[in-house]
Amino acid sequence: MKPQKKQVDHRTRVGNERRQKMRMRLVESTLAVFDEKGLEATVIDDVISAAGVARGTFYNYFQTIDELLAALSTELGNDVMRSVERAVEDYPDPALRLASGLRLYLRTVLLYPKVSGFFWKAGLNAIGPSHLAFEYLPRHVQDGISAGVFRVDDVATAIDIIAGITLTTIQAASTREVARDYPEQMVGHILLALGVTRSVVGKLLTRALPEIDLSPDSMLAWLAREA
Repeated sequence: MKPQKKQVDHRTRVGNERRQKMRMRLVESTLAVFDEKGLEATVIDDVISAAGVARGTFYNYFQTIDELLAALSTELGNDVMRSVERAVEDYPDPALRLASGLRLYLRTVLLYPKVSGFFWKAGLNAIGPSHLAFEYLPRHVQDGISAGVFRVDDVATAIDIIAGITLTTIQAASTREVARDYPEQMVGHILLALGVTRSVVGKLLTRALPEIDLSPDSMLAWLAREA
């Protein structure tokens, strides 16, 4: 019986891996179509053509283009968030953790024009309920509030400040010429809005950033290989 069970487990694993690869193929193709045609003009037929799959295959994974775009938002956003979190999660100072994480997030996103272009055009729709920002950021903000470093009424208000300024930064950097240290400038405004003193903000923004380690099967790693 055990060999048979192993065969079943193996088939299940292989099947799941095959489904995940096909799902990612559709999501990656959507980013390529979006980059060429824009958010509003992206339709299912274009994605099917770009992915080289049958219409029935598409509907095995997604029912609407909005559902597919939501999946793209989640995959891209969470790829960046996971990599950033790994790089800064061990920093004991919550202000340094948040400052370094936001700087690293912005610099990573802006390194990939397809990604930054998608995020700013999708706006707040790029941050769905399964976005890892809602797992990581509240913990870091609460640590800062508890330590007396962040002087803001509540975590939700802090998240609104962070999300608004971050998306505005991505939009600005994607649509016009900005200073090289623009991400630092905007992260500085986030920290000031959270109640961090100006002298401390200055020190946080000059700290060297850690290296970001992209998972080899992430969309960002795929984009790097495609470049």
